[in-house]
Formats: sequence, structure tokens, C-alpha cells
Amino acid sequence: MKRIFVPLLGELGDRAALDAAGKLLAASGGFVDARVLRRDPRDVLPIVGEGFGAAMIDEVMAAAEKGSKEQAVKARKTFDDWAAAVGANVGAAPGASGLSAAFDELVGPVPGVEVAAERVSDVVICARAPREVSPDRAALLEVAVMEAGRPIIVVPDAELESIATTILVAWNGSAEAARAVSMAMPLLAQAGKVVVVTVDDGDVSADPEPLADTLRANGVKAEAVKAEMDKAGVAATLEVEAGKQKADLILIGAYSHSRVREFVMGGVTDDALTDGSVPMMLAR
Repeated sequence: MKRIFVPLLGELGDRAALDAAGKLLAASGGFVDARVLRRDPRDVLPIVGEGFGAAMIDEVMAAAEKGSKEQAVKARKTFDDWAAAVGANVGAAPGASGLSAAFDELVGPVPGVEVAAERVSDVVICARAPREVSPDRAALLEVAVMEAGRPIIVVPDAELESIATTILVAWNGSAEAARAVSMAMPLLAQAGKVVVVTVDDGDVSADPEPLADTLRANGVKAEAVKAEMDKAGVAATLEVEAGKQKADLILIGAYSHSRVREFVMGGVTDDALTDGSVPMMLAR
């Protein structure tokens, strides 16, 4: 993986995502495409609605523009501090040797304006955020999982010692999980250890061993484990198993059944996006 897209919002979580991107590319080099997402002030007009005079509308738009610019300034400072700390070659084009990075702005609807940039990247990295703490980041993550068509790495808002050196693969035999494994093969191949885990939740009966066999045939250092589900649920079980295996990345297939989106985002995927201390890579 050589090109990582990092969406910035000018808030807590930006530095954690940049740090994770830098660590992921530290050994092999690559390009960090960091862009601050700014709403177009005109997007507030439908929210203002009828009954507002021209002066009040101008005032609301001016406040929105000010907030957007302040957001961009904060994001730029975070990026500059990170780039200086890791010695990134700022301004170099993708494909340059070592770690390179660039900063830019995307102006438009948030979330949504970032999807095109995500689709031409190898992976997207963003920090976790409970919806009540950062509704924009939570919405950004949901749209990335559902629309980007690329794997998404979600990291805690804390400094990581390492990432993707030991990977836990959550395996339930689903098509989503299979696609996640396929998308993650570059990381699985370079990991020092990969553990394929099936959580026994009383419903899933997948055997982790055949997948481990396939991974080993492809040169991946893989082993298989079956885990009993913790009473707190599948996501909590994966976190516990990650602790046992000293894993610094959990790979899961993000469910996208069309019959109820709320059910999709209200299960393991939702837990991965908002909770947990171990980075998670989601793909669908």
C-alpha cells in the first residue's frame, strides 16, 4: 500500500490518523494524501430556511465561512507539526522515494466531498469518534465504509506504538469478510503474524483453519483460533483476543445488507467505528 488518504476536520483525531499513516508507511515509504474537509457556506442556506431576512442570512453565512477557515488553519498546523516530526517530504508527488505527503482542501458537502479522493487511494485512515463527540467524523466514517470501495483503517485517538505488525482477521465465512482479506493482502503479507479468528456466537459456524491454510500457501505467517463470544458481543471478543495475541490491527468485513442500513451500522461495524482501543481495518 503506497497511497493513504487521511481526511482532516481540524479537530482531535487528526494527529492520530496522520501518525498511523506515517507508521504504516515507515518501512516501505509511500504518500500521505491529507486533505481538510470544509463545508461550502452556501450549504447552510437550506438549513436557514424561510423567514430569515437577507441580513440574517449574510450573518449566518459569514459565521459559517469563519468557522470553516478556522477549521482549515487548525488542520494545517496539525499536518505541519506531524510532517516535521516524521520528516515527511512535503509536496513530493506520489511515487517519490521515502515518506512523502501533501496537504490540500476539499470544499463541499461533508461527508461526501472526499469520496472521489478515497477511491483512488489504497487505504483511508481516520480516527474513531463517538457520534455525540464528533458527528461529522462519525458520518465521515460511515460514508467511507459504505461508499469509498476501499479499506478503511479506524484508529483510536491515542498514540500507537505500532500498527499492522500482528493482524487479527475476524472470519465468519461471509463474502464481506472474504473481500476484506483480499483487500488487505499487502498488509497480511508483510505482517509478522496473522491470526484468523472465528467468534462462536451461536450462529456463525465458519472454520478459520481453511483460510489460514490459504494464507500460508500465499506466504502469510498465519494461524487459526476459535474464540468463545464475550457477553459484551463480537467486537468486545475481538478486542480481548487481540490483547491475547498482541495484535495491533483487527481486520473485519463491514456488513452492507440493504434490507436495513440501521441494522448494518448498529452491529459490529458500528462498534468498530466508535469504540475500542485497537485499530480496525474495515472493508466491504
